[in-house]
Amino acid sequence: MTFVGGPRIGAVQLENPFVLAPMAGIGDPPYRRLCRRGGAAMVCAEMVSANALHYNDERSRQMLATFPDEHPISMQVFGNDPERLAGAAQAAESAGADVVDLNCGCPVPKITKSGGGISLMREESLFAQCVGAMVRAVRVPVTVKMRLGFERGENRAVRFALIAQDQGAAAVSVHARSQEDRHSGCPDLEALGAVSRSVKIPVFGNGGVQTYHDVRAMMDTGGVAGVLVGQAAIGNPFLFLEFLAAQGGNPAQGVVPLNKKFGLLREHAALIVDYYGELVGMRRLRKYIPSYVKGLPGSAAFRGQVNRLDKQDDFLALLAEFEAGF
Repeated sequence: MTFVGGPRIGAVQLENPFVLAPMAGIGDPPYRRLCRRGGAAMVCAEMVSANALHYNDERSRQMLATFPDEHPISMQVFGNDPERLAGAAQAAESAGADVVDLNCGCPVPKITKSGGGISLMREESLFAQCVGAMVRAVRVPVTVKMRLGFERGENRAVRFALIAQDQGAAAVSVHARSQEDRHSGCPDLEALGAVSRSVKIPVFGNGGVQTYHDVRAMMDTGGVAGVLVGQAAIGNPFLFLEFLAAQGGNPAQGVVPLNKKFGLLREHAALIVDYYGELVGMRRLRKYIPSYVKGLPGSAAFRGQVNRLDKQDDFLALLAEFEAGF
């Protein structure tokens, strides 16, 4: 099911307003491919360090890998050196990115202490240089992801969205919380609306989206052109189809039944093992399991057993046993 008339990011026309948000440690190719098939108009890769790419870090280079069936894809980079960010943008473009995104919203100390993430929202001049350098370095659209500010109640995003627009950014996305909030509390949709009204480029909202009701509130009150969905989609990569069905007035049509959810988990296991190999793949799959089985009777015991398994066949046998109880 396709929602006609999604927002446009430069030359990239999205088929609907719903985008998979960038999530560190989660947004790898196997998961992104499932979400793209599950209705996401665009998927965002994990953030990659511009410094690491500058020094040709092999693991960081591998994080730029893409598959034909996940386009359009946005690749996110972080750092605070304009020249290195420009180089990282070029590396992402060469790897197949349809959009390159600058992370100015990550609140994690590991990122901020080196001047990346939300730390870029402390100095307007440096921020402008970073965005401008990336825009000039690539042919694909450049976007910026930011937060409202550092402390609850402030809204630096209005000013920084204007700067991003002036530097040639094709869109901005705003996590409608502060660094102080991290991922807790209700998003400030009124503040998000102020950002949307301040610029002519598309603004995407992010933060706290769990249901289609949340989507509508963010789009109506926040005035955004689209919504980035993160945590709610981890164990439900077809959540975007639910939103599309609700958008079309048939919410029940999009609900993923439990048997299909178990089927998606099997497919996820196959994709992740094929991509990483069995040992690494099965260990990475453990991060997604809690979200797939959240709220189901016996889920805690099931998770505990999965965490002791390294073989795909053992996992599939355990999953079949668990599913038989429903």
